[in-house]
Amino acid sequence: MKESMPAWAAAIALFACTGSLRAHHSISAIDISTPIWVKGTVVLYEVVNPHVMVELEERSEDGQVQRWTVEGPNLGRLARYGLGEDFLKAGDVIEVCGFAPKPNEAKSWPPPRFVHGHLLVLQNGYRQWWGPYGKLDNCVRPGDQAQSWVDFLNANPAIQEHRCNTFTASFPLSALSSRALVDEINRLVANPCD
Repeated sequence: MKESMPAWAAAIALFACTGSLRAHHSISAIDISTPIWVKGTVVLYEVVNPHVMVELEERSEDGQVQRWTVEGPNLGRLARYGLGEDFLKAGDVIEVCGFAPKPNEAKSWPPPRFVHGHLLVLQNGYRQWWGPYGKLDNCVRPGDQAQSWVDFLNANPAIQEHRCNTFTASFPLSALSSRALVDEINRLVANPCD
């Protein structure tokens, strides 16, 4: 006679899968029209399945601290980036360009201050593409230097390909980005988007 799984084991298995199922989503669940820039101190960097998670503390000018959860790439993508468990550590100060879930999707996501990280900027100015859910041109800020973006994109053909895939009108440019600067970057990169 075949024994069935005890009810407690089934409950544990279901609970363990719930977070993983919630974390899998598509770009259609993300509001890529409005980038959210967060600059903060890394409190926690977890290389976990299904997505890397970073906890940041952002301190406002008046001293108030807000905690953010930044979802990152899946483990396979992290490995393709050549990054591991030592990429970030507690105390690192980074900037994140991320995108929040759409309002109708937000209830199924983690804590209220949550973004899917698309681009990280380290203290030394190094840019690291962090996740596929977003539009990279919406992370371009009016005061950015075009050449630093061009160097970043030319050094990373996969990132430039992703950028071109979201360059179309179906993914509009954010009102926070500079159209002239984005156009200049596109003219200067080795393989401009059509």
